[in-house]
Amino acid sequence: MRRDFLKTTVHSYKQYTLYIIGVLVLCALACVYYIINPSEVHIFPRCVFLSLTGYKCAGCGLQRAIHSLLHFDLLGAIHYNLYFVLLLPWPALVFLGYLLRNRYPRLYELSTHRYLITAIITLAILWWIVRNMIGW
Repeated sequence: MRRDFLKTTVHSYKQYTLYIIGVLVLCALACVYYIINPSEVHIFPRCVFLSLTGYKCAGCGLQRAIHSLLHFDLLGAIHYNLYFVLLLPWPALVFLGYLLRNRYPRLYELSTHRYLITAIITLAILWWIVRNMIGW
């Protein structure tokens, strides 16, 4: 009994430590993207697909969209990458479902369902094609 408690406690501490490290990394990245504008400073990685083909991938404009969102410029973020802005609530829903998985297991199941993920990937591919056809 005592051994099981210690295993659970150690596992919980490791898990919370990973959560804290993850949050700190996200906060640090948010600070970097808040301070540095990827449109003006060229220290951020360039899109390999765009460099090789001249066509935008589904993720092109993502860094500039993040910078715009951190400055509460929703229209600017939409201009840079509409798909990212529309998809943004989904990771939050997955994270919320993960945190509440014991209380609301169906929420996590629905937010990570294979049909939903397939739809998200399919829409990303469609966005990739359409944005190059209309020049977005």
